[in-house]
Amino acid sequence: MATLADTAPNWVLSAAFTRTRLGAWRRFLKAAATPRQSQETALLRILRANANSEFGRAHGFAEIKEIDQYRRAVPVQTFETLHSYAIAQDTTGAPALTAAAPVFYQRTSGTLGAPKDVPITQAGIDRIRAYQRLAAYAQHAGADLFAGKIIGIGSPAIEGHTEGGTPYGSATGLIYQSQPTFVRAKFVLPPEVFEIADYDARYYTIAALGLAEARVTGLATANPSTLVKLLEVINQNADPLLRDVSQGRLAVIDHLTTPQLEAVTDILEPAPQRARDLAAVLDGDGQLTYEDLWPDLAGVVTWMGGSCAVPLATLRPQLPAATKIIEAGYMSSEFRGTINVDVNHNLCLPTLTDHYFEFVQRDAWEGGVDNFLALDQLEIGESYYPIVTTPDGLYRYDINDVVTVTGTVGATPTLAFVQKGKGVTSITGEKLTEAQLLQAVQQAAGELALQAAFFIAVADEAHAGYVLYFEKRGDDPPPAAAIGDAIDTKLRSLNIEYAAKLDSGRLNPLQVQRLRPGSGDAYRRHCVAEGQREAQFKVRHLQYAREVTFPFTEYIMGSAPA
Repeated sequence: MATLADTAPNWVLSAAFTRTRLGAWRRFLKAAATPRQSQETALLRILRANANSEFGRAHGFAEIKEIDQYRRAVPVQTFETLHSYAIAQDTTGAPALTAAAPVFYQRTSGTLGAPKDVPITQAGIDRIRAYQRLAAYAQHAGADLFAGKIIGIGSPAIEGHTEGGTPYGSATGLIYQSQPTFVRAKFVLPPEVFEIADYDARYYTIAALGLAEARVTGLATANPSTLVKLLEVINQNADPLLRDVSQGRLAVIDHLTTPQLEAVTDILEPAPQRARDLAAVLDGDGQLTYEDLWPDLAGVVTWMGGSCAVPLATLRPQLPAATKIIEAGYMSSEFRGTINVDVNHNLCLPTLTDHYFEFVQRDAWEGGVDNFLALDQLEIGESYYPIVTTPDGLYRYDINDVVTVTGTVGATPTLAFVQKGKGVTSITGEKLTEAQLLQAVQQAAGELALQAAFFIAVADEAHAGYVLYFEKRGDDPPPAAAIGDAIDTKLRSLNIEYAAKLDSGRLNPLQVQRLRPGSGDAYRRHCVAEGQREAQFKVRHLQYAREVTFPFTEYIMGSAPA
């Protein structure tokens, strides 16, 4: 029977969703009806607000009246070109990038691992909160995600402080930590869990708290690989986890700080019947699925684009058939690019009222042509590099992403992330893309009836060929040579230059090196240790050999364990 504690948050959330629908939601969709006007208004608001910053004075923000003038005044920027301004503002307090002082820095690893601290003002924090309310309303309206409990997995709010003393970490973690009481009551995990330093203990704790709660209707995390990993942890540790659920205890308490332990023990109560029910399923089937754990799971909110398609293919069969996979939207540490306004069709509307967007068609940008387009000039099905201007000090910022246009809402194109712009390699002119590699591996794996737990293809320029490091799931797969031949066949059909280079002998056939079980986890740990943030960790499935720092040869099947 539902208790007052269970139902009260539902009533309060329902009222909050109604306010969102009648206010911010309507304004957002109204803006989408006139994208050119909305974008001009957003740009001029940003320029006026920051006209007296050092960057604004240097580039004449006060005199800019229209978009072409802005493009002439401000060259395309990168994090490196803006970095000195950000450092100066942090260390001296002078308004270098923005008139308002940053109150937080969102740390991101970047594509190659070097940490970057992106400034966020208090208004920026408020905008992120507003975006989360819009996204939550869409998830509520389209999938009833908030009918029960939510398991949201994220990053620690504060991971440290900059030289100037401003905290850095995850802005979404900061907001998760500061949720109102009625919202927090919906979430299973206390924010302290994300601060557990030990990798295995953190997953174990998340698993224990999740197993103890039967009323989960929503899962949310940036990368679906996190959910694949979580289910593996549950099945690998099923017996001790179920004992912990039954007794209301935690076997990994030695790895938790006192505040972390207190936060966990406050909510982990003995649930012997829940443990018996799950044990019965485990005895019968030999493993647990998400359908077994939470049969009423309405939706999973996560990234769906780029390399996330690989873990999603593993995750989908573990979910109830009715569970919706909901695109979390195009977002990064630099800015939030879209809100998913239609979770049934995953239509993600750009945040056009706050950010100013420019785009260059993908082939043109990669060919050195910068024919900038406005949001209302994009075409459905085309791929583009976005250049974004934000209120928090990123001006004409090249984020090095590729997005595609999936449809329209009102008169505004909807966007989906495709891949990082640097997900392209070329040894002899073949210009292989990460998207092509992902499609080839998925298709070949389907035909060969094998599952890829983890893989990375390395462009080895010295030997004029690609090496695919491959960790499988399940029974023994076909020989490595057969896997390589199947993937090469798919790549030939997807990339005519790849085929031509193979046929001419300028490119050697793909080599496959099978990796020992656990290699993917070892790679992830390695990257996190080098500076990548775990919650936002993305596998770059296509890399140059000169970029790779992980010792793959130590993890090849048959080699001595590292």
